[in-house]
Amino acid sequence: MMDKGDEMAALGLDYSNLLFYKDTGDISAGVWDVLLYSVLKQDTNLQQGFYRAHMDGDEATKRQYHQQYFPYTLEALREHVDKTLRELDRLSAKARGYDLSTHPRVPVILSHNEFVKRTFLNVRAKRAEFSILQR
Repeated sequence: MMDKGDEMAALGLDYSNLLFYKDTGDISAGVWDVLLYSVLKQDTNLQQGFYRAHMDGDEATKRQYHQQYFPYTLEALREHVDKTLRELDRLSAKARGYDLSTHPRVPVILSHNEFVKRTFLNVRAKRAEFSILQR
């Protein structure tokens, strides 16, 4: 979601609205909204329709958009989760190569990366549940 700053700003959201729940892998409505808004950028009319529904608080119209474009939003979520997991592995491997005498915070960084990784693995599992339900 770090690369979706423009989409977040357009929808009046910030990082506090974009949550992945660590224990369950649940995904906040803000994440779904930003992903869908990003997916819809390929068609300005669709994106503007979703934007208007979002800004007007028209939940019924938003729900229609989410239902119609769910497979695309789900794929965008998969790409984000997989990219983040790969990046966490890369950064953790790099951190493990540092000398602790000159980089004493490496254990804290590794612990944080592991926490985020577990959260994203839970999100991946939740996403898989959605994929099964779609069939």
